[in-house]
Amino acid sequence: MFYRIFCYVYWNIILNFECSFFDFYYMKKFIHTTDFENFQIPVRQIIDGKRVYITPAGPVYPSITSILGSQPKPGLDEWRKKVGDEEANKITKEASSLGSTVHLLCEKYLHNRELKSNDEEAISVFNRLRFLLSNINNIIGLEIPLYSDKLKVAGTADCIAEYNGVLSVIDFKTSRKPKKEEWIEDYYIQAFFYLTAFFEMTGAIPEQIVILIAVRNSFEVQVFKKPVSEVDIYIDKLIKIMKKDPVVVQTV
Repeated sequence: MFYRIFCYVYWNIILNFECSFFDFYYMKKFIHTTDFENFQIPVRQIIDGKRVYITPAGPVYPSITSILGSQPKPGLDEWRKKVGDEEANKITKEASSLGSTVHLLCEKYLHNRELKSNDEEAISVFNRLRFLLSNINNIIGLEIPLYSDKLKVAGTADCIAEYNGVLSVIDFKTSRKPKKEEWIEDYYIQAFFYLTAFFEMTGAIPEQIVILIAVRNSFEVQVFKKPVSEVDIYIDKLIKIMKKDPVVVQTV
């Protein structure tokens, strides 16, 4: 217990310096490729309150996050009952805001841009991820809109790049507490969809998916990986979700 408390305090003291201080002493220059620039991408829009993507050929596809987000989550429902709707809504809103800010910091950092934020917690969480971001290079794209005509689904991938020299779909997440692998099946489905859509659009196939999770209430950063050989398992799960609840894939 003492060791965990010591590590938590240490990381918050060391890593909560202003981002510009770290950038002065350590700022990796990430290489960006131009491999994806000539591909036509879908356009994200909100239609009738739904997040959808208009593909280059015209069809409108639902977003992968909307499909997965529509599924029942008994554990989340139990938590809401336990803490009450008002507190649950407050926590959810704060978590969403923090996640968006951390994503933006990751994107700026990987674009070799200046990092600025007045959100001290977001800076702290980002700085835990920063050391793992150094494993990324030869970036094909950040926040890449992707779509699959076969699945009739679209979405935006956080990052497609090499991770430790291996072409990967990389997703950045934040969490209040460490995740068990059995809790993150949706993350795997989402990332494998991006892998599938990227391959369909470009003919290039990433060799793995990588999920990086910065834990807010500790010094931990979790790394989950899956090889491309498991893609069919998770795409089959996505297809079953869409067949079970066809309403979630309706766009108009």
